[in-house]
Amino acid sequence: MQNTWIWVVIAIIILAGGYWWWQTSQVPVVPGQVSTTDTAGTDTSGIDVTGSVTVDTTVPMVATITYDGTSFSPQTVTIKKGGTVSWNNEGTREMWVASAQHPNHTMYSSTSLAAHCPDTSKSAFDQCAGGNNYTFTFHKAGTWNYHDHLNVTAFGSVTVVE
Repeated sequence: MQNTWIWVVIAIIILAGGYWWWQTSQVPVVPGQVSTTDTAGTDTSGIDVTGSVTVDTTVPMVATITYDGTSFSPQTVTIKKGGTVSWNNEGTREMWVASAQHPNHTMYSSTSLAAHCPDTSKSAFDQCAGGNNYTFTFHKAGTWNYHDHLNVTAFGSVTVVE
């Protein structure tokens, strides 16, 4: 009978310890806040307990791609919606960054090369002529393929996330 009480006390201590561990490992959620976690299990909701908002810096707003006259490096980049990509020509030949699909360039703006060049509204994702540098701000989420209109074997993609 005396051994039974010892086992009951041990069981209660184990259950209490487990409950305490479970309670202390929970991430508190502020009312009205959606809690998310990153791959390490860290809260990345962007709202602290004071209610101030922080910016998620895991996906950049700016990317730079270089062109050596034959290929783009890196070929693929990921940016946030509203972010900007700059293509810098470091080769000896001009480049003409153009949206897919060659030769009509209709994927980003749904207009043909003839309809959107010159792109005075800056909404068509097309350099519209050869040159050494080109910068474009992406306002649409998705994966947008591009190529060098003067060398269609040089291509890449920009992924834009919300």
